[in-house]
This record gives sequence, structure tokens and C-alpha cells, in this order.
Amino acid sequence: MRTLHGISYSPWTEKARWALDHHGVAYRYREHLPLIGEPLLRWRTPRGVKPAVPLLIDDGEPFAGSFVIARRAEELGQGAPLFPAADLPVIQRWEEESDQVLSAARAKVVAALLESRQAQADSLPAFLPVGLRSLLAPSAKLGARFVARKHQTPTDIDAFLQEKVVPALERLREALGGRPYLLSRFSYADVTAALMLQFVRAVDDGYLPLKPGTRAVWSDAALAARFPDLLAWRDGLYAKHRRP
Repeated sequence: MRTLHGISYSPWTEKARWALDHHGVAYRYREHLPLIGEPLLRWRTPRGVKPAVPLLIDDGEPFAGSFVIARRAEELGQGAPLFPAADLPVIQRWEEESDQVLSAARAKVVAALLESRQAQADSLPAFLPVGLRSLLAPSAKLGARFVARKHQTPTDIDAFLQEKVVPALERLREALGGRPYLLSRFSYADVTAALMLQFVRAVDDGYLPLKPGTRAVWSDAALAARFPDLLAWRDGLYAKHRRP
């Protein structure tokens, strides 16, 4: 059985899972624990590729990153294609746009996690007893700091958001122009663009369950007020194309 290693609340993991599920590809899911799981992740990752999740292991062969995994899902599965050949350049551009936005989002979330004891407790491994979670919550800061170092989190996060995120969301609004899809029909361009909005307001728990502290750090009230139309578009896309 193929296995997907990821982080449940990560937009990158959600992009990979959406593509696999869309094509009906069977897989096991394994939660990756930042810092603790890093040695095993490095061992699994192909040489020359930066160790990160999501990572799909399929018959012993590794496929690293959301885009690569989504393309693999299209090779293996069935159903309507997410990567029409004629539209591949457009899809790749939206994937690059999404990655830039989510890099900024990760920086903001890591900074918020360092300040939120509730989010720290939420991020601890599920196997820890409830009574210990609050006590051990500050230890989650080690994992957050590790993520910040690994991905070179910028120091001026607000400036980074204004420089990278706001223009990207404006371009998404313009590209949609009130239409339901970025292309003529549903594609991976919509999947990757929709996940840009995960840190503006996380999608409903019916699709991607988050604990209260985690949901709070994956939220930006100012951006949510600025882009309500994009959030409505994202929610409609989930309702039509993603199983709860």
C-alpha cells in the first residue's frame, strides 16, 4: 500500500490529499512530527531533494511535494483530469503563486504559534495524555523554531505579507472574474489557488478538522474582511469537489 506522509493542518498536505482523493487513489496516511520525525524524513527523501512533507512512498519510490504527488495521482487514478496538457503552464504558474503565499503564511503561523499556548498544546502528538498536554505545551516551541530555521522564515512578516500575499490574492480575484474556475473547468489550478486562502480563514472542520488554538493561528481577520469573495469561492469549490 502506498503511504502519504504529511502534516494534517498543512495546506501543502491538503493539496496532495485532494488530488489523490479526486482520482480515487488508495493510500495510507502517516502524520509527520516536525523535529522529532526529521531523521526518518531525511532517510525517506530522495538525494538532492529538500526533506519536507508531503511525501508519497509508492512501491518504495518517493514522490516529494504537492505538485509531484498530484501528477502521480493523475497517472495512477481515474476520473476527470486535473492537469489538461494545454493548460499546464497556467497550472504551474498558480502552483508557484500558491507556494509563495503559503511560505508567507507559514511564517505568520509559526510566529503566532510561539505566542499561543493553546496552539502549542494542539500541536503536540496525539498519543500524549490530555493531562500532560497543557504542561508540555511550551515544548512545541522547539518544533516551531525548528520549522522557522528550516524554511528561513523572514523577520518582517507583516511586510512579507503585504509584498507577497495581498498582490497574489488580488491577481486571483482578477483571474477568476466571478467565474467558478480558473480554467474552463475544475483543475489543479483551482486546488492550489484555493489553498492560498487556508491561512486567511481555515476551511470548515467538516473538510479539514482543526483544534481551536490551531484554527486561531490559521486566521487573519484583516485579510478575511478584504477578500470575502475569494473565501466564498473557496468554500463553494470545497462543497462541489471535496468530500467532507
